[in-house]
Amino acid sequence: SHLISGIYLPLRSTEAELETIARTLGEEAKKYGVTITAGQTATYYGLDIPLLTSTCIGKSIRSTQELTPGDKALIIGEVGGEAVWLDKLSTGEKTEAWRSFTPLPVITSLQGINGINIMHDVSEGGIKGALYEMVASNGYGLEISSKNIELYPGVEKLTGDIFRAPTYGVLIVISKSNSVDEIQEKCRQLDVPCSIVGDVILEKRVIFDKQTLREQKRVDIDEIYGSFKKKDRLLDELTRAVDRLLKIEELVDIIPQVGMNIIYAKPSPEKEEDIAGLSGRIIKAMKKPMLCGEIKYGASKYLASVILQAQKIDESKRAAINLKYNSQIEKRLRAMGLKVKLLPSKIIGEGCPVALYLDDAESLHDAYLHPGDFGVEPTSTIIGENPDELVKMIYELVSFERQD
Repeated sequence: SHLISGIYLPLRSTEAELETIARTLGEEAKKYGVTITAGQTATYYGLDIPLLTSTCIGKSIRSTQELTPGDKALIIGEVGGEAVWLDKLSTGEKTEAWRSFTPLPVITSLQGINGINIMHDVSEGGIKGALYEMVASNGYGLEISSKNIELYPGVEKLTGDIFRAPTYGVLIVISKSNSVDEIQEKCRQLDVPCSIVGDVILEKRVIFDKQTLREQKRVDIDEIYGSFKKKDRLLDELTRAVDRLLKIEELVDIIPQVGMNIIYAKPSPEKEEDIAGLSGRIIKAMKKPMLCGEIKYGASKYLASVILQAQKIDESKRAAINLKYNSQIEKRLRAMGLKVKLLPSKIIGEGCPVALYLDDAESLHDAYLHPGDFGVEPTSTIIGENPDELVKMIYELVSFERQD
């Protein structure tokens, strides 16, 4: 067998990284008796992670038989392992589980069994995607039950349809009934689960647990491929809060001229870089709130200084939002039952007036109102435990606008 491979790397890749990829590729090829005969290596703008392509040319081992109704569908391996690995990877957990996600040892062991007509590996799109592909490109149908499918440990913690989740290393086999025992014995020798899950049928469609499958779209966890960005639950929570804010039509009435920001700190923050916020602001545009910038750590200076000071008094207060100040907003905040502090116009020092005030404070209020000064816009700052709490306060605040 011969393989032609392309290794395409981001611009800043090092020779050591290329050497690691090339060496590993060579070792895997040698393991399966494949000769790498040609290829290309290059760096390209726009790539964030290495991209490998390959074309393998082999020889026919034996002929296959015609598929007939009643032929058996088998799933070999534990479903969902790749999805569990990706989920752990997205939260920063290091695991080498991916090294076992390959169907090649099973394929090479089963390829000589005469009753096997099709072997299809599974990855993005999951079991359902692979079944749909098999039927869409051939002239037969499949009726499948998930009852006997072996699941990878940990899939019960994942959300969504595990049979659509990426699950590389699992193999779908279509075989004659009289070869099933031999297939299962080979799998026992390899210590790999093998489940009989269904049959070939005449009608060209996939029936999965008595439901006809339609074209399968990729699930969210698939999108980790192509970025390998570490998932950050704090950023996710702040992003959801911003999305909710933008849906509040009356938000434009309380956005200050300098724009609105909302921030969220890691537990026990020590510096601005431990606090996430908007690199821009939420502004008023065409009578609607509009987001400018992105959510990232270290994006806020003034609001971040408020939380850094607030943390010295109450570590549970990790979120803050700024909005405009006027007598009506003060009235509404007090009506909501919030502890409100009206600050003096002039506070000695440079920086955010609220942070400067908190530097000498012994207790916290929920909202701080600064009436402004020469060249300084009047603003309100609300402090809370998390962004969701702040958004709820904003909803309640604008509800007074509807009543006024």
